[in-house]
Amino acid sequence: MFYSIKAIKQANKEAGQHFFDASAMRFFNSRVCRKVIGNYFVTSERFDQNSPRRYTLRSVDDRSWIDTIGEFQAFATSREAYRQAKRLWDADCLEIDKG
Repeated sequence: MFYSIKAIKQANKEAGQHFFDASAMRFFNSRVCRKVIGNYFVTSERFDQNSPRRYTLRSVDDRSWIDTIGEFQAFATSREAYRQAKRLWDADCLEIDKG
């Protein structure tokens, strides 16, 4: 589990991945929201200046690889994306507790 976006970025880079590279972020006009819930975080992307910014739920695994959870740009607000992250994390924790 990661406790900050900074830790996720560092681990992803050390794993040889390029999710957070400046060129990739620029290409997708992407921003990373600061909050981390378990292994979930949120990014926002905008295709061009005339398009609305939309939000995508992401997860990071033990190898520091990033996955999209659900659909790319599935959420109109970061709040909606974080609500889903909390639901998923709570469900993950219940599974762990059940053993």
